[in-house]
Amino acid sequence: MKYVYLDQNKWILLAGGWYGGEGEVYDLVCELKKKIESKEVVVVVSLINLDETLKSRGEWRRNRLLEFIFELSQGHTISPFRDWVIDDEVENLFLEPLGKKINIQSKIIRRGVSGVIGMEASLKGDIPEEIKNKLIEKVNSLKTFKTIFSTPESMTQAKKYSSYVKKETHKFEDVRRKERFQKDKKLQFETTLKNFFRDFILWRGICFYFKYNLPIFRGDMGIKDLEDLMKKLPATYTYFSLEERRSRDLSRKIKANDLNDLMSFTMGIAYCDILFGEIMFVDIAKKSKLDKLYGTVITSSLEEFKKAIS
Repeated sequence: MKYVYLDQNKWILLAGGWYGGEGEVYDLVCELKKKIESKEVVVVVSLINLDETLKSRGEWRRNRLLEFIFELSQGHTISPFRDWVIDDEVENLFLEPLGKKINIQSKIIRRGVSGVIGMEASLKGDIPEEIKNKLIEKVNSLKTFKTIFSTPESMTQAKKYSSYVKKETHKFEDVRRKERFQKDKKLQFETTLKNFFRDFILWRGICFYFKYNLPIFRGDMGIKDLEDLMKKLPATYTYFSLEERRSRDLSRKIKANDLNDLMSFTMGIAYCDILFGEIMFVDIAKKSKLDKLYGTVITSSLEEFKKAIS
């Protein structure tokens, strides 16, 4: 089975071709639907895809795209990049020598509402287990998924999130310029890598060291050692690589869409088999060799996408 992640512009492309009723893209969607029905392919949808769709103008166009997303994904979802993902990836560094490992992909790719927010639904109270399981199954059903993300409240929330991201972009811009004060590109990379490792990985490693008493981290680790260790953290390293390369061009200010693409691509590259996305971040991902590192087909080409799902 192949897990497929579609960037927002590709959802729009495929939906346009499907509703057009003929042509190359229509034929591709027909083939994709056959693969989905035979369980050869699972297309996952993210919260970012849904937010982008819900904030779009035009009720008819928005509802049509939503219906296409629901039909193609069948309620299969992929979690956003969250702190718990970094936790699990770092813990796996300590579990692997013990012959154990957290199956992170199974936690990230789920069904319905639980999957799309990256948190398993739970019920409080003294409820029999059988009834509890049936209720949770109902919460995560395609019907509930469609109902929740078709409400005016969901549209309002999506627009609020969009406004929040736009306001936050200047903070990312400030951090980027502080980290890029050095003209030497090698020193820029080393500074960024060290800062990221310190802020996101080191303290987690210390916590798991005390839990498992395994010396995974060493005091004499150089830049190459840190990078090699981070490569063992699929989503964490993907996020770092995409953000680091995107931030090199100081002449181009960070945009709200960049932040959405960054979060979107991170999970698709790290835990899916195929990512069909927009040109800029596909190019960044390939320059970072993330496709080779994690065995993911990363493409913006319709022809390459066709071959990947065949």
